[in-house]
Amino acid sequence: MPGSSPPPEDPHHDELLFHAFAAAMPHIVWTSAGGGAASVFNPAWHAFTGLPTQLPGAAAWLVALHPDEVTAATSAWEEARATEAQFERELRLRRADGVYRWHHIRCVPVKTPEGSVRWLGSATDIHERKTQEVRFELVVEGAGIGIWFCDLPVTTVTCNATYRQLYGLPAEALVTADVLFRAIHPDDLARANEAVRRAVEDQEPYLLDFRVVIGEGEKAQVRWLQATGRVFYDAHGRPERFDGITRDITAQRQLEESLRRTLIEKDESLRTLEVINATGQSLAAELQLEKLVQGVTDAATRLSKASFGAFFYNVLNEQGQSYMLYTLSGVPRETFDKFPMPRATRVFEPTFKGEGIIRSDDITRDPRYGHNPPYQGMPPGHLPVRSYLAVPVKSRSGEVLGGLFFGHPVPGVFTEREERLVAGLAAQAAVAMDNARLFQRAQEAITSRDTFLSIASHELRTPITSMKMQTQYMRKRIANNDPSAFLPERVTRLVEQTERSIGRLSRLVEDMLDISRIAIGRLNMQFERVELSALTREVVERFGPQLGEAGHTLELHLTPGLVGRWDRDRLEQVLANLLTNALKYAPGAALKVTTRTLGTSAILEVEDRGPGIAPKDQHRIFERFERLVDASQISGLGLGLHISKHIVEAHGGTIRVHSALGEGASFVVELPISGPSGQG
Repeated sequence: MPGSSPPPEDPHHDELLFHAFAAAMPHIVWTSAGGGAASVFNPAWHAFTGLPTQLPGAAAWLVALHPDEVTAATSAWEEARATEAQFERELRLRRADGVYRWHHIRCVPVKTPEGSVRWLGSATDIHERKTQEVRFELVVEGAGIGIWFCDLPVTTVTCNATYRQLYGLPAEALVTADVLFRAIHPDDLARANEAVRRAVEDQEPYLLDFRVVIGEGEKAQVRWLQATGRVFYDAHGRPERFDGITRDITAQRQLEESLRRTLIEKDESLRTLEVINATGQSLAAELQLEKLVQGVTDAATRLSKASFGAFFYNVLNEQGQSYMLYTLSGVPRETFDKFPMPRATRVFEPTFKGEGIIRSDDITRDPRYGHNPPYQGMPPGHLPVRSYLAVPVKSRSGEVLGGLFFGHPVPGVFTEREERLVAGLAAQAAVAMDNARLFQRAQEAITSRDTFLSIASHELRTPITSMKMQTQYMRKRIANNDPSAFLPERVTRLVEQTERSIGRLSRLVEDMLDISRIAIGRLNMQFERVELSALTREVVERFGPQLGEAGHTLELHLTPGLVGRWDRDRLEQVLANLLTNALKYAPGAALKVTTRTLGTSAILEVEDRGPGIAPKDQHRIFERFERLVDASQISGLGLGLHISKHIVEAHGGTIRVHSALGEGASFVVELPISGPSGQG
């Protein structure tokens, strides 16, 4: 800073005028000689600083300046003096009472006629303004507001420290438009450029929410900013200045996103509740299994947000055998028609066994996936599946009724929420399916009852009608005193006909009793040592007259000494039913009855050369009330083979039929020689 020196002995006239003018001024002014030394301070300097007039200039400045600013101010003054450039700076000067006040210091070079340089300086008190600015800056900084302004066209941007922090810029680096736009998120860059263009060219308000990327790589952070500004124009309408503020709205955006998600989740929850309520009401009311499982599949697919869903479920056929059906939702059925039913692979097996729920963000990366030939994964043409969810459907008894399967081509779709929803729906579906099965069984029981009553009334009426007609006929002859009514031949024939009707009634009653016993699991069995071939010969001989009348030829191939532990009367009943079946359905056909051993089992086979049984009907003949022809053509309740099947199974054996149309039929009974397990 300029120092002080004694005033010149012979000052020029204009200098005297300056000194007089400076002395009259309330502001601090001074003049410095070309060498940089201060020639004189005006009285305002001494009045403000309280420094003595004899204190040299450099020493005066060192005392007056704030210690924090001495070094920077000295360096700036030396640079200005060396370049003969104007010196201008805001500095704090020490007042006489020791208080520092802000001043605007300005010093300009002046050329003398001799060619030397003199410096004229002034210090204006700006303490109130500066204090207000500092306070304002503190308020702005506390509010996190970045202030910026620039001349147009933009070269550099003047800004406060907060603005630099918002963009992640160094404290002293030059701020240019390129630096700012490089920090903007690529997805927002075009929108930011357009907003600036509209503000400058179309004089539209400048308000922009955008993102900036702070840092690089894995440590990069995204920050939401909001910029508000205004473009100022000169008298000719040309853009002159662009000023504004920017603030961090990341927390606000996060809150908005959180609220948006909350609203979406609330809306989804309401819609989910509606679906669950509607589905629950539908499941409670629906007793048709096909409609029920389709409704479950549709609802679960919607709740899980799956691209498609499938419900593979087990049903029982007329023989009580289980087989699998499926329903689909989200895709046409033709999409899966060309694929076989799912096998018990490592992916599907846990569901079909009811071991638990499987949820995978990407099933193609699951260690259980891709181990089964021939495709080692999904077959060609299969819908793409990445997200996978499978939930078993189990009844209250623990029986696995089926499985719900869901897929989506995008990974990570199914969360714990979807898993819980589908699991809850699967539990409801299991109860509804149990109810539907009970209803179906009740309907079948009612149908069986009606069928039984219809057949039984017809079969019971036939022998009763026959006996009634014979009785009426004899009563009429006796009433007319017809002596022929008492002829031995006529009486014998009447007794034989009555015995046959009574026998038929007795068999019908026994069959009905057996059906009742089978239904409640109380089919009585008395096991003893039985010689099968001898028993077979006895029964066949008893049927001899009927077989002869029907025109049958008979072959017997009996293995002697075939002894096992069986129920004699029940085996007679089985063989009688098989022979009766041949009399009804293969009249006049050749018959062959065979007994033989097969390992630890005995075989009883009745073969006829009748019309045979179509493959589609072979499973039906062992069911209750099943007959292959109309009831008007064949008498009986349709219970013989059904009862025979239960008798054989009570022995621990099996009964099966081998037949084809036009090739006769062979009924094969296989019995363990030792009797059923558990019998001594």
